[in-house]
Amino acid sequence: MGKLVGKALVVVLVLSSLTGCAFSDPRIFGTPAPPSANPALTSDLAQAATQIQQAWAALAGLASLDPTTDRWAAMADTLKAQWLVLVGPDPINRVSVLNVDIGPASSLTTIQDGTDAANDTLQTARDSFLDQAKQATGTTAVFWASLACSAEQIRQGMGGTYNTATPANQGATIQVLDEKTAVDTLLSRYDEGVFAIRSAMGFLDPGASGTVSRYQTVLGTVQNDAASLVSVAQGMGITQDTNPPIYQLPPGRDADASLALLTTTQASLVQASAQWVASAADPTQAITYMMNNATVGMPLGVGTAVWPGWPDS
Repeated sequence: MGKLVGKALVVVLVLSSLTGCAFSDPRIFGTPAPPSANPALTSDLAQAATQIQQAWAALAGLASLDPTTDRWAAMADTLKAQWLVLVGPDPINRVSVLNVDIGPASSLTTIQDGTDAANDTLQTARDSFLDQAKQATGTTAVFWASLACSAEQIRQGMGGTYNTATPANQGATIQVLDEKTAVDTLLSRYDEGVFAIRSAMGFLDPGASGTVSRYQTVLGTVQNDAASLVSVAQGMGITQDTNPPIYQLPPGRDADASLALLTTTQASLVQASAQWVASAADPTQAITYMMNNATVGMPLGVGTAVWPGWPDS
């Protein structure tokens, strides 16, 4: 929608001549030493990769054992994409490795064996990732919080609905702001989200009572989450804008356009909540909000593994 669209700027530098440039400068020689890796972070990443691989193996085994249930393969695909990042050359910046085999799927006898194994692994991983997130700050905190939210969303999806992942804007930059600005930005995203969902409901066939009812539930959830954030903001001395803008809607006024509005609302709220995590000196409250409100608690039904920067497909 119109007000909150971000733009990425890519600058391509073309050198038509090497004369006088750094490559011919005699003062520059050799290869710069790579920055020293943090041993603790390296160990944490290795452990996280192992946990994700184990959960993937269980879900991939379920996909083979029960190919008629689509969500097993969708979950496994999301976990494999995350594993490729975790073992990649730069996990914090989500640079994945290529052409690496994740290993064999688990050999399962029953569906219960697979779900038990995946549930236990994901629950342990979630708790570990949350601990890492709450001890970190900035984009590193977002990195771990995103993994924790994903692990919990997949874990819950094993007993219910898990749609094919709808990724957030993978080119988006999670800015580190002052915390008040980040919370104020998230409030405005909620305001925009309520506008979008109300507009989306207007595009629906009034005879589709089940769909209309689901949208009403979604609207109520978003409004409740926004109200809880308002109380947080008031405690930080942030006052809500009493004259919210009218947002520009994308083209289309049908059921497909309605679904697209839900998708962009979900991605927008996740990205803004991640920005709050990155901007907080102590991210504990923001991480809890991201987990319970912006991700796992968001019943939009348009894709559930929506994590800022992760290659979800």
